[in-house]
Amino acid sequence: MKVLLGVDGSASSDRAASLVANLAWPIGSTIEVVTAYPGSAAIFSMPGMVMAADVIQETEDAMEGEARRIVTEVARRFAAAALTIETQVLRERASTALLDEGSRLQADLIVLGNRGRGPFESAVLGSVSAEVVDHSHRPVLVARRDHIRRILLGEDGSKSAAAAAATVRRWAVLHGARIKVLSVADIDPQWNPWLMGAALKEAHVAAATKLHEQHEELARKTAASLKKAGLQTENEVSAGNPAHRLVETAVNWDADLIVLGTHGRSGIGPLLVGSVARAVLYHAPCSVLIVPALSRRSATAAKSK
Repeated sequence: MKVLLGVDGSASSDRAASLVANLAWPIGSTIEVVTAYPGSAAIFSMPGMVMAADVIQETEDAMEGEARRIVTEVARRFAAAALTIETQVLRERASTALLDEGSRLQADLIVLGNRGRGPFESAVLGSVSAEVVDHSHRPVLVARRDHIRRILLGEDGSKSAAAAAATVRRWAVLHGARIKVLSVADIDPQWNPWLMGAALKEAHVAAATKLHEQHEELARKTAASLKKAGLQTENEVSAGNPAHRLVETAVNWDADLIVLGTHGRSGIGPLLVGSVARAVLYHAPCSVLIVPALSRRSATAAKSK
């Protein structure tokens, strides 16, 4: 595998590094530790501000030196002889640097913390994490825990959900965990059958029952494919808001990682453009792995050699 680990010296970044260090990567995997700094222009860009050239250079040198210290310290955690460890310091916006470097490296996975060091460090999901997830064509793991023992896999029948399931099935680094496949029948709570006429009530109950059965079948088939691959898997179906049910199940089951696609499908409506994935990212108590349907590497990469 080729893994891009974004770090910035924050506690959240340290947790992401610990997670990567604790996982059993396939022999020959490459871990590239990357950090980015914006340069002095981001500091001395106020209108009318003029700084001496030596002050600007000292600032640039200090920022670059700190960035190199951060990646060097993180790289020391990965001492396995079977891994290739690389470091990279980029003078660029953090999210842009991670996305561009991910493309250059042809990374199978981008890993980063859920919060950064900036003024919004207390946010549930940092701006860098959100922007990378929004624009990445590669799987992105937003780390909130330093281990993966239980994986909750969201299944809704969409192409991105299929890519997420394929990732869990094929990536050996995830195979030591217990897996629960959850499919949620997205039934609109505003459709209260008790407030309808008899005919509409009967039709709605029939549609809801059929939808529930469809999601039961989705969860069962996906779990069966994972079991066939030798993974310890169970399946569950629920009804309601998919994001709420995923987060609720993650809390009750004590999941370490939620895996889902970027774009899902609602139960009785149009495509949801990332709304479920975004809500889960913001509210999950654990790490979240987002897999895009268009990821060419997600269905084929990272087999054990």
